[in-house]
Amino acid sequence: MSTATTHRLASAQLELVSDARTRARLRATLVIVLLGLSAFVAARVITGDEIASSRYRLQQENAELRSSVARLTAELELERATRAALDRQVTELNQRSTDLERQLAFVQAQKGANRR
Repeated sequence: MSTATTHRLASAQLELVSDARTRARLRATLVIVLLGLSAFVAARVITGDEIASSRYRLQQENAELRSSVARLTAELELERATRAALDRQVTELNQRSTDLERQLAFVQAQKGANRR
């Protein structure tokens, strides 16, 4: 190296990065990262709104189902009570029928005895 070259290098201003292409790449990368981050945040906000809406809808549906279960439970209890009452009534009617058949047989036996 010659002294003129050394002198020129020593007296020149210091430049860290002067490459325009490198700066353009950094800007493009920064824009892409910011766009990706914005899309991610927007998706999270939309998803959060959907979750809140879905939760409210599910709570409404749950309340309706609980109401239906309560109504159906009451209907089932009424049907069970009605069936028990009908079973008792059938038992009583069967007993009454048996008693009437015995009385009829007795009356018929008396008529047969009176004819002799």
